[in-house]
Amino acid sequence: MEEVEDPQEVEPVEPVERADPVEPVEPVERADPVEPIERVEPIESVELIEQAGQSVSIIDGQEHRVDPRSVTLDRVVGLGSILASAVVPFVGFTIGWGLGGIPARVYFSLLAGGLVLLVLSLVIGYKWPELHHRHLRYRVDESGVRIRRGVLWRTVISIPTSRVQHTDVSQGPVQRSYGLATLTVHTAGTEGASISLSGLEHGVAKRLRDHLLPDHEPDDV
Repeated sequence: MEEVEDPQEVEPVEPVERADPVEPVEPVERADPVEPIERVEPIESVELIEQAGQSVSIIDGQEHRVDPRSVTLDRVVGLGSILASAVVPFVGFTIGWGLGGIPARVYFSLLAGGLVLLVLSLVIGYKWPELHHRHLRYRVDESGVRIRRGVLWRTVISIPTSRVQHTDVSQGPVQRSYGLATLTVHTAGTEGASISLSGLEHGVAKRLRDHLLPDHEPDDV
């Protein structure tokens, strides 16, 4: 009799561990759409508005500062004047020392003192235009113009239109490069009385001039 081979033994299957149930994911709230930021249009100058054909009234009864570009202009002019005035004594003392007319001890003492004075002058020349601009205001109404200015000593000047004889709008080379002008008002009642307001945008200066002229007649100065 043939021997029947035993069937191969089947290895037992390891039980599969039961996975933990997956927790449901909370729905994500939908964010509200972000509203677009409105673009702020730049403030146009008076000259650009005039070119566009829009009328701008200069008579609003509110106090205004002069153009902020006047701070840079005053700094350029002031610092340049200080440096130019320092060159002349420096050259003179240096020549005197080189020729033997000024002792070396005296020369270097003058040089050190001059440098200290120059640094102080430059600091004041840089900060003063900003202070001047901060304390300079003007207001225009139907009766005329009122100017308030002064850093250490405050002054308020009222210019009624009834006392105005004539006005001038002037621009120097540096002022023209910055688009600024100076308004000069000549008034009656005091011989040679004139009041100047510098640092104005050229278009604003012309409008102030036209407002202060008798009967508001434009002047082509």
